[in-house]
Amino acid sequence: MQVTAPPVAPGPTATAVPSPRSARWRVGRFQVLASAIVLAALATAIALAPSQGTVSATQRRADFTAMVGTLRSDLGGCNAKASAALSAWQRASRGQESRVVAARLAQLASRACAPAAGNSVDKLTLYSLPSSLDGLHLDYAVSSLGVWAQEDVSPAMTAEADLLRRSGDPGGVTTYNRLAGWADDDGAIANTTLRRAAHRLGITGFTGISLTQLTAVSS
Repeated sequence: MQVTAPPVAPGPTATAVPSPRSARWRVGRFQVLASAIVLAALATAIALAPSQGTVSATQRRADFTAMVGTLRSDLGGCNAKASAALSAWQRASRGQESRVVAARLAQLASRACAPAAGNSVDKLTLYSLPSSLDGLHLDYAVSSLGVWAQEDVSPAMTAEADLLRRSGDPGGVTTYNRLAGWADDDGAIANTTLRRAAHRLGITGFTGISLTQLTAVSS
């Protein structure tokens, strides 16, 4: 007699177990997709947000006024000492002031206008224009003011001191007059640029920055 084995009940369908490598690949792929979604959302938010670079006309005028105030302050010592030195030179020429004293004042003016570390004029070379004033070419004005003080007035004051010690030196007179002419040009360029910017910003009554006038001499 043949014995037939009882039928075996079908077991549960076997489930494939992913390898550690394929599991890590899927996790990594998910992280990349999630990061891409986050970046896309941020880009959309930035594109839809109001521009942060938009500055009102009122703010631009306020920034310009503050900038001019800073420039006046930085040039204040140079301006004042150069004016005092020139006045002393005129008095010395009339016999109303000691030439030694006038020469000392000229030396002080030269140092006040020189590009020395810690000097207020030296701050002009480090001045950073507000971004709200971009497009007004004010960097040209700042540069011209720096040249006016450091490359024109400072050596002119040194030339004045030398002339007070050695009167009648034609070479010294030529040097001083040349520097005085350059100072006049650079100061005019700076103030023309500032006035043009003020006009574009709608500021009325702006006259520029008062600069000491270096008067040419004949002897």
